[in-house]
Amino acid sequence: MATDIAAINSFFSNLITETLQTEAKPLQRLTTELQSLEARKSVYSTAGTRLSSMLTSVNNLATDSTTNFLEQRSASVSEPSTTGAAVFTASANDQAIAGTQRIAVTALAKAHAVGSSTALEYSDQQLGLSGVFTVGGAATRSISSTTTPNPATVSGFSTADLTTGLRELGSDQYYVEVRNNSSVYEFRLVNSQSQAVAIRKYGSASSTETTSAWQAVPAGQPTVDTGRGLKFTFGGGSYTTGSKAANAASATYVAKGAAITVLSTHTLTNIAALINRGTFAEGNEVTAGVVDRRLILTANNSGTHRSVLAGHASGTDNILLALKVVDSGGAFASVIQAPTNAAFSVDGISVTRSQNSGLTDVISGVTLNLAADAAGKNAALVVTRDNATIVAKLKALVADFNSTNDYVTGQTAISKVADKKYSAGILAQDNNFVSLRRNLISDLQSRVSGLTGTTYTAMTDLGVNISTTSLSATLDEAKLLAAFSSDPTGAKALVNAVADRLQARLKTFTTTTKGVVDASIKGITAQISDVTSRISRGKQLITEHETSLKTQYGRHQAEIMTLMNTQSSLSKLA
Repeated sequence: MATDIAAINSFFSNLITETLQTEAKPLQRLTTELQSLEARKSVYSTAGTRLSSMLTSVNNLATDSTTNFLEQRSASVSEPSTTGAAVFTASANDQAIAGTQRIAVTALAKAHAVGSSTALEYSDQQLGLSGVFTVGGAATRSISSTTTPNPATVSGFSTADLTTGLRELGSDQYYVEVRNNSSVYEFRLVNSQSQAVAIRKYGSASSTETTSAWQAVPAGQPTVDTGRGLKFTFGGGSYTTGSKAANAASATYVAKGAAITVLSTHTLTNIAALINRGTFAEGNEVTAGVVDRRLILTANNSGTHRSVLAGHASGTDNILLALKVVDSGGAFASVIQAPTNAAFSVDGISVTRSQNSGLTDVISGVTLNLAADAAGKNAALVVTRDNATIVAKLKALVADFNSTNDYVTGQTAISKVADKKYSAGILAQDNNFVSLRRNLISDLQSRVSGLTGTTYTAMTDLGVNISTTSLSATLDEAKLLAAFSSDPTGAKALVNAVADRLQARLKTFTTTTKGVVDASIKGITAQISDVTSRISRGKQLITEHETSLKTQYGRHQAEIMTLMNTQSSLSKLA
């Protein structure tokens, strides 16, 4: 029996269509409600994005900002002793002190480079050599010398296997510094450059957790395993404080080098490639190359404490001797460049460092990078307040304020469209957002009480103004910079105070779990889910009813057709 609606006559077909259309009206209302909810969620989401953006700008200016943008400094180089010479570049942060200092460079740090004293006949033919040599360290890690001025504090040093996942310490002299911090003795490990070294954290449940910070000296006479090849033991007696400069126990540590296994089929080029694939201790890295059929070994790091280390380990042939890299006594046959430290002065104070760039511990708040042409030259380092950053951060605040204010204004507005007819924004009934608009304006422009020693009490004093007509904020950059030039402390205090109250206001809206925006979106999302489920169920019921109606009316139609055929047959018999 055919039940497809296409096979049902128009009378039954129209009945089915009208019935389904009537039943679909609630779904149409639900669909309209769903669209309204999705539009509402979109508005809250956009509002949240703009509020979060504004909060970011505010956070940059608030008291608790991790970066003090209002006291940022800029660094420049002037008056080089040789016209056109770079001498150095520099950058500064908020810890730098404004002023001018003369930096004179005597010598640059250089990396150790050695090579074959004699060229081989070929670099790409098999050498027929077999053996193992080490580079970037010794065949085994060791301690060449130690000092323990106070055995009751640190009694000795020893080597140890590496902890899986940790990298070996580089060859260097290491010091165990001890201090008394509020009656608690603490220790740390530093290298010859006075840099704290990351070692395994004592007592940690994780064997790979490391720290370069001070740690409490363990009770008793424990041995501290750095996890990086070096161990030291505390004396457990009456501890004595000590630093690298005086009284600290020290050890000269020699790291294990990369073992290079040479086969008879290897060429000089192959050997260089094997070295470059080697695993080295931190700071002991070596790069190999072939120049004019000579093997060249260059330390990746500059400074006198980062010399290239290489030697014969085992095998039939002494590879390094055969390649003329070392002489019969094991000394390098040809030193291409001796390792040196950078030597320079700052206003006459002599300074040495193992590297030329990234020098953060010479001048407080300043990072120095000596130029390639610096040796024998000098120039002035000029540190000033970074006005560009101050202007940029205030401009960002003004821009985000206007973006947020404009959006909230539009979405909370109630506008007359005709006589007795009004159009309301999606947030017009949300009192939180209705009040937010005026509160943000008040927070930005109202005066701050409690500021002392300054005449700056409102952002208008710094050039931030709000139009009485458009309620948009503008920034007078010249007035802002004049204020920071005249009274930087007062100007900073005012910006901090205004940013703090804006921060508190915005956080009530942007907090992830309890903020107004998040709570609203979660509520709307739950409604959307409910309405979507109701629409889906309604569509399913209509589909099921449609199938039922088709079956029912198809049966009726078939019965009618049967009756009509019977009547026709009877008529013919009569």
